[in-house]
Amino acid sequence: MPLDDLVIVGGGAAGLMAAGAACARGASVTVLEHNPKGPGQKLLITGKGRCNVTNDCDPREFLRYVRRNPRFLYSCLYAFPPSAAMELFESLGVPLKTERGRRVFPVSDRAEDIRAALLRYAAGANIVMDGAKSLVLEEGRCTGVVTKGGRRFLADGVLVATGGVSY
Repeated sequence: MPLDDLVIVGGGAAGLMAAGAACARGASVTVLEHNPKGPGQKLLITGKGRCNVTNDCDPREFLRYVRRNPRFLYSCLYAFPPSAAMELFESLGVPLKTERGRRVFPVSDRAEDIRAALLRYAAGANIVMDGAKSLVLEEGRCTGVVTKGGRRFLADGVLVATGGVSY
C-alpha cells in the first residue's frame, strides 16, 4: 500500500485548494471524495450558481465581516489574502469581476468555471471516489484513512476538509 505525503478527506473547495497547493510543492496527494457526482459539487450552488469567490479588500477589512471569532482566520488571511485568491483564479484561466459590495465573481457568472479551475489546480492529486470511514491512529498520531469501501490510505499527514452542511 503506497504512502502519500498527504491524504485529504473531502474534495470540496478547501480540499481541492489544499491538494493544489501541496502538489505545487511536489507532494504526493490523495483526495478522498464521498459525493458520487465528483469533487467540488457544492461550489455549483454557491452565489446562486455564480460562485462568490472572495471580496476585493484587504485582510483587515475582510475580518470585520466575519461574524464569529475572526481571530481564528487572522493568520491564514494574512498568508493568503483575497488578492492572492484572485490572482490564483486568474492564473488558472478564470477572469474575475468585482460587483456591488466588492464581491468577486467569475466574469462568466458560472460557478462551474471555478470548479473546473480548482480541478486543474489539483490535477496532480489522486482523486479517489470513496468516503472516509475512519482514521488510522498510531501512537496518538493520525497516519492514514480507511475508506467506506475498506481501502486503506497511509500518509505522512492527513487533512480533514469536510466542510459543513450547506445543501
